[in-house]
Amino acid sequence: MSKILVAGANAPIAGEEVRISVRCRESSPVEYAVAVLPLPSGSDPWLPLQDPPPTYAEGARTGVDFKIKLARLPASVQTVALALYASGGSATLMELRDVSVEIGDHAVQLENVDLAVATVIFAELYRRGDTWKVRAKKEGVFDGIEELGRRLGVPVNDRRKGERPPPTPISSPFGRSRNQADWSGSGSMIADRYLITNAHVVNNASEIYVSSFIGKSKAEAIIVDETNDLALLRIAESFGRSELSFRTTGVSLGETAITLGYPLHGLLGKGPQVTNGSVSNLLGPGDDARVMQITCPIQPGSSGGPVFDSSGLLFGVVTATLNNAQNVNFAIRTALVMPLMEAADIDIVRRDRGPAVEVSDIVKANSKFVWRVECFR
Repeated sequence: MSKILVAGANAPIAGEEVRISVRCRESSPVEYAVAVLPLPSGSDPWLPLQDPPPTYAEGARTGVDFKIKLARLPASVQTVALALYASGGSATLMELRDVSVEIGDHAVQLENVDLAVATVIFAELYRRGDTWKVRAKKEGVFDGIEELGRRLGVPVNDRRKGERPPPTPISSPFGRSRNQADWSGSGSMIADRYLITNAHVVNNASEIYVSSFIGKSKAEAIIVDETNDLALLRIAESFGRSELSFRTTGVSLGETAITLGYPLHGLLGKGPQVTNGSVSNLLGPGDDARVMQITCPIQPGSSGGPVFDSSGLLFGVVTATLNNAQNVNFAIRTALVMPLMEAADIDIVRRDRGPAVEVSDIVKANSKFVWRVECFR
């Protein structure tokens, strides 16, 4: 019987090869496999759903039951990341049930919450002198195997990503303006001429425009933190100082969360939309402490918008929603925004949590500082 390895635990590997096996209880519409990523990049990564086994791997082409020949890896390779991934554009692994992962004589248990992403590193093999060891991990990535490769410094090309047709957009009876953006998101004006949003909102945009009740202007991304999915934009014109305040105290499970943003722009109207809910989990997938889970309804275009507490203080930035699940949404903690502010030498207002106020008062006080972010290819 395999020995269970909890996340962070390690064990030696006997011999010069190790067998990797992944099984699920039943068939699933999600195409999945185990990606093998040697680090540093001394050997080619292996994406089994599109590539045959490299010289260091032997076994099934499906990539769910195979062997890694450790002696065949170049001496420069010190670590091999093993990641369960969904290919072909699948947004999550959550449709998999009762996932069983075995690495040699050891096993890693992946719970349903660990699969709320498109890619999760479940283990890594690493050298210690002449010995190889295995370490259990649970590190999830929302944006898929290519994003994981970028973070690890390994070029990964999921050629199957474009095989599935893009989702059909919601049609609008009002048609599309000639000048309508290719895509849009939301953001918070945290200081005069500066706005915070998501990195994934502005990535690949050749032009960015921002607008709110108080005006419209061109903007540019001056700092993009893809690791934490944050971007700092500089607005071309001045619209006065911001009155948004950042919360300095920690977040509590179950407390109120309020979002403002511009979801489904062009369909729901030009003004910002408000939703409210609660903090339903203090951690993200794989116990990721950078994000928290909120129940505020989120739609396309909400990304990058602010999350306020019951006293109207900013304590999160909307980042993602889980498809095929009801109100499972995620926000980045504002503590991760602070380093961007310091790097740009921006002063912001910080306050401790105060007494609760009416949602309508929070909306009235902050609406003009919540901006639509329009991006053009």
